[in-house]
Amino acid sequence: MTDKNQKKAILSKADCAEAVLSVDSNSRGEIRIAAPALSMIIRKAVCSVEGVSRLAGSSLVDNIAEFVGSNKVMHRAIRITICESSIEAVIAINIRYGFALPEIAAEVQKNVVSQVRELTGLTASRVDVIIQEMELGDDDKE
Repeated sequence: MTDKNQKKAILSKADCAEAVLSVDSNSRGEIRIAAPALSMIIRKAVCSVEGVSRLAGSSLVDNIAEFVGSNKVMHRAIRITICESSIEAVIAINIRYGFALPEIAAEVQKNVVSQVRELTGLTASRVDVIIQEMELGDDDKE
């Protein structure tokens, strides 16, 4: 690849489990981070933001899978692009009704960048947030 920031791979769904990002190499060996580990870091960073109800799923099956702890929803809701020295992420989320959408999305971006840097040493150079749905809380349902 000629450009340092040229994208290496876009990861989502099926290929996410096999993708690995080489982070460091020293005399003892190589340090690599698998895409599912990055996805989990991003998921935790996203879901810790007040107002985010969950990662966006596309069906009832996704909702059931998420409830029982499946990672399949995570792989559909988080797409990671690996660049030479950074990652980019596209994240689809659902937000609880009553929260300001732009503020929640900005907080998600900030949290993802911070957690990726803190836990991996990598830079998240771009974090796109897609607000797929707004969800009503139990008190809001009529």
